[in-house]
Amino acid sequence: MTSQDEFGGVWTQRKLAILKKYLQAYTTIFNKNARARFFEISYVDAFAGTGSLQRPEISGFTELLPELNKLDEEFRKGSVRRALEVTPPFHKYIFIERDSAKCQELRDMSSEFPRCTVEVVNKDANAALLKWCRNLNSKRERAVVFLDPFGTAVKWEVIEALARTRAVDLWVLFPYSAINRMLVRDRKPPKAWADRLTTVFGTNEWETKFYSTTSFQSLLGFNETVEFIHKSADHRVVTEFYSQRLMKEFQAVSRPFPLHNSTGSLLFVLFFAAANERSAKTGLKIANEIIGKEMDLR
Repeated sequence: MTSQDEFGGVWTQRKLAILKKYLQAYTTIFNKNARARFFEISYVDAFAGTGSLQRPEISGFTELLPELNKLDEEFRKGSVRRALEVTPPFHKYIFIERDSAKCQELRDMSSEFPRCTVEVVNKDANAALLKWCRNLNSKRERAVVFLDPFGTAVKWEVIEALARTRAVDLWVLFPYSAINRMLVRDRKPPKAWADRLTTVFGTNEWETKFYSTTSFQSLLGFNETVEFIHKSADHRVVTEFYSQRLMKEFQAVSRPFPLHNSTGSLLFVLFFAAANERSAKTGLKIANEIIGKEMDLR
């Protein structure tokens, strides 16, 4: 069995807990509200993997502590399984994964939930999402999209397309650690990295936001000026820049939820963004309340 890569422990569980709570609130609203029932709702997971998380086996302890089995099963649940467990369910689930073997595992997992209508898309996430956005009927459909990319895989054109639907609630994991590694300290990034950063942010304005130039008189020549380029942005500046970019496209954007590893290093920042003008206020309130409660647990 191919297993979805497990990039962390507690921080992974926290992002999934936030997502699950929002999905539960979302389907409840669309089920109970008479006007909302007019819409068909979908959940789209663009980097679905296998739907399960990998962790060391706990065999050997279960005979002494049988309850560990249930705890371990809960820990292993990825975004796919947690979404499928939401009650009431979405009308449709779309899982995008470019690895064909993982796609088969997604189909196998989905068969455990016969009440759910599931489509597994074996394509690149960016291309699949752009096509999905073009085909979305915003007059009759609403959706929650979850972007949990591998590194800097999500192109800004996809973020723009999702916002233009005016029908999507987006949860996106901003890959701060991967971005920060490309932001070299004593010079601007090489062209390949710079191009990738521009693709992620949708603009090259990051250059002036994240880097500063210091000029001083050369010691070798009286009329020569030396310029020193250096990174001047910390995690707050980088995160705020991405947040502002989201705000230019979406009707509402949540407070950022930072995700750190066990040593305290910032890995990702989770954002919620609402594209629909009418429902943005409600969605933002729910998202911020969930994030706030999760922050209080620290």
